[in-house]
Parts: sequence; C-alpha cells; structure tokens
Amino acid sequence: MGLYQMFHYIQRKRFAEKARNRPLSQQYFSEQIAQHHRIHDTEFLVIDCEMSGLKASKNQLLSIGWVTIKNLRIVNASCKYFLTHSETGTGDTTKIHGLMESNIAGATSIASVLLILIKHMQDKVLVFHHAPLDIAFLQRAALHHFQCPFLFSYIDTLNIEQHRLQLQGKHGGLRLAQCRERYGLLSNNQHNALADAYATAELLLAQASYLGDKKTLTLKSLRVHSTCHWKKAH
Repeated sequence: MGLYQMFHYIQRKRFAEKARNRPLSQQYFSEQIAQHHRIHDTEFLVIDCEMSGLKASKNQLLSIGWVTIKNLRIVNASCKYFLTHSETGTGDTTKIHGLMESNIAGATSIASVLLILIKHMQDKVLVFHHAPLDIAFLQRAALHHFQCPFLFSYIDTLNIEQHRLQLQGKHGGLRLAQCRERYGLLSNNQHNALADAYATAELLLAQASYLGDKKTLTLKSLRVHSTCHWKKAH
C-alpha cells in the first residue's frame, strides 16, 4: 500500500463511524480511486469557489460552480452554479468576483449547496485551480454543517503547471489566465465560479494532452492528491 492509499485509509477509518448516517457517509464507505486509474476512464468534477476573503477561518463562501469531464470531454449539461448565503456579506473581494450584497440576498444556504455537491462528486476525482484555497473553505463548511471533513481525491491544475515549469527550468505566472495562455487558450473575461470552473476544465484537458497519450495517461501523471492530508486553516 502506497502513501497515497495509506493516508486515505487512515483518515477514512478515523471518521467512518462519525460519518455514519450523515450526508458524507458514502465518501467514507467507498473505495478510493487508484493512482493507476486511466484518466480516460475517470470522471472529473471541476469546481471553483468565490469567497468574501482569502481566510477560511473568518471569511465565507459566496458562490460555487462546477462542471463534469467524462471520457475527456466537458459535459456542458452538467454545469451548475449557486450563490450561497453569507452572514458577513461579500467582503473586500467584490472588485474581483463582482458579487454585491444584493446578489447574495436570498441566496441558497451553503448546507443545501453542499448536499447537492455531495451527490455530484460521488465516484469522481475533483479538480481545482489552486486547490488549497477552495478545499479549505469547503472543508470548514463541511465540518460546520456535517461534523466531518470531505474525503476525496483531487487534482490541482496550478500544481500540474508549476511542476511542468520546474522540470523545464522555467518561471511563469500561475494564475488561471496565465496558465491558459501558455496552451493557446482564450482568456476568460467572465470572472465567476462557473466560468472559472469551465476554464479550469479546459486547462486540465490541455495539460493532459501535453503530458502524453490521454488514453494511457494515469491519475498519477496528473499528480493526484487526497484530502486525507488536509489540516484546519488557521
């Protein structure tokens, strides 16, 4: 058993009983997707979140968007976008995501959105651009509402690009738009959670094409991780 599987097993055993009969229970009683699994046969759920700030310990989620990749194709019909209720308002990041207090008035509760997300992430590898930030907010919300953290495998397109540049001895920006530009992808002017999730999905497919034959490429080649290593944000 490799470290990837071992740490996942330990975390699953640690929370399995606590998660029983809770919304997250399925994640703790299902098998982990193996590193050697071919990406062509893997379903991915690409997620992006917008927040009121950058600290999960004091800021809140404002919106979540996601889209599925199946058979290495983006499934347009799978696109989902939710505004989430925030008790602290939109914060200082309004100029980035464009969300105003009026936008989130009457928005869906984060607990309700998480319940929908849990159903969509079943048997999928999650994908983020700059995963630690999004995961910190999702984990804090899961602990608050379900008393257990999420347990899933994930890929970080920023991490893939950073590693690729290091191997080439190069330096470059790692923002989503900068990474996309290196693959000839059009700039994404719509800065919201769904648009960024879709842009990240396109980036992942471009990165996979660069790494080799997509029909034989494995999750290990995409530097798959597990949230079993996640620690609470300060």
